[in-house]
Amino acid sequence: MSKRQQTFMEGALVLMIAGLLVKVIGALFKLPLYNLVGPDAMAYFNIAYDIYVTMYIVTTAGLPVAVSRMVAESTARGQYANARRILQVAFTSFLVLGAAGCAVLFFGAGPIARLMGMPGADMAIRVIAPAILFEIVMSAYRGYYQGNQNMVPTAISQIIVAIAKLGGGFLAAYYVLRLGLPVEQSYSALAAAAISGVTLGTMLGSGYLVFRMLFFKPHAAEGLPESGKIDPFGLLLRQLVIITVPIAIGSMITSVSNLVDTAMINRRLLASGLDSEAARRLFGIYTGISRTMFNLPPALIGSIGIAVLPAISETFSCGRRAETAGLIASPLRLTILLALPAGMGFLAMAEPVLLLLYHSRAEDVAVAAPLLATLGIAVVFVCLVSITTSMLQAIGRERIPMATMLIGGVIKVLATYVLVGNPRIGLSGAPISTILCYLAITLLNCAALTREIKPFPNLPEMFARPLFCSVTACVLGRLIYGLLLGPLSGRSATLVAVAVTVLLYLLLVLVTKTLYKSDILSLPYGAFLVKPLEKRRWMR
Repeated sequence: MSKRQQTFMEGALVLMIAGLLVKVIGALFKLPLYNLVGPDAMAYFNIAYDIYVTMYIVTTAGLPVAVSRMVAESTARGQYANARRILQVAFTSFLVLGAAGCAVLFFGAGPIARLMGMPGADMAIRVIAPAILFEIVMSAYRGYYQGNQNMVPTAISQIIVAIAKLGGGFLAAYYVLRLGLPVEQSYSALAAAAISGVTLGTMLGSGYLVFRMLFFKPHAAEGLPESGKIDPFGLLLRQLVIITVPIAIGSMITSVSNLVDTAMINRRLLASGLDSEAARRLFGIYTGISRTMFNLPPALIGSIGIAVLPAISETFSCGRRAETAGLIASPLRLTILLALPAGMGFLAMAEPVLLLLYHSRAEDVAVAAPLLATLGIAVVFVCLVSITTSMLQAIGRERIPMATMLIGGVIKVLATYVLVGNPRIGLSGAPISTILCYLAITLLNCAALTREIKPFPNLPEMFARPLFCSVTACVLGRLIYGLLLGPLSGRSATLVAVAVTVLLYLLLVLVTKTLYKSDILSLPYGAFLVKPLEKRRWMR
């Protein structure tokens, strides 16, 4: 086990713990918010947020990756002053782009909302527009710290954003609800109030990162004396642009296809024979419940790609290809090990889990549960897209994901158009199009990595044991839920069944020797875990 693998695993663990906290805090925001305001206001909220994400990608996507990769390469060569120079160039140059993006959202909110078929979302779009500027600041500083393989500042800033989003957004929405506005006006005002927490959170998160850099002692290589070559501003800016543009285009393709897909879902529901009110309600349920739950595992597991990128960049840029090949096996195994049970869990337990979380919205859950169950199949592919995209970006092949995402986006839009517009399929076609999209991207990314990195890990072998463990545990968990549903209440039966499913999965992972000794050793305090596992022969 290399020191870089250990650093990567520690960084991934830090980001995953932070991600878990962020999602718990987010659940404390979105779950009661949905129960409070209902699907109509959430439809406006999600439209505004999707538009914001698209603009964020246009102005910012690729920046943290580019900064992280360039900083990692500079520090690997001992050019620590140049690493700090990279941060300065990224911050000053991209802030201008962020200001332009903010202006487009703020002044173009009305036409954008009408284009999306949701004119009432314009107020929410204006409120979230300033967050673009703060995201630029956070992206530059996070990339710098990640390039030094220090994931703690990123983790803390994520938690700050989540807490501010919870406190500010929920309180603002509650205040607006108490005003007693007319129904249609209240939907727009509630969405704007709720989304104000995002703007507040990004402002505080960026403030923390700037404050930390100014007033606290830098970490590790950041504090070393200024030595080595310092590249001129223009050269560093060109390198940043060369890296960020393909990544931004690839991300923009995905985001635009998602936006087109989102707009198309609403329009195709109307084409299937539904009236505008019914279509809006179904759209709000899908985005507010099914898609929100579906996004949880990728948001947590995606941190693995962030953590592994600088380590791969460092070894690959220095020509140590064999070491690079060794580095990619652990994150792939870890991604599959976590993503498969999450996806199978949605497939088996969607309705009980949603009834537990949205107990006051039983009718909405009846619509959302089958959609989430179908989306469960896509979870592992979304997570693999995230990690394989990070690997391609780390080795300087950022144009490949741009092409694969374009292919996946086209597949998704076409599938949505055909399936959702079919009255016999309707909204059930949306998760099917998601599966087809990410399956295609996963296969194409893995094919590209196989050509670039040799020897590439055996993916079917990586899948076999975790898939068996996941399916077995989830099937048994669902059976246990059915047996307990009579003697216990629905909530209690769900909690017990989920707990038993998790324990069964962990036990099966150990019994089938799915874990690798090298992966355990790379964890913090992994040496203490290895001894009992070796004694019982529970790992390879």
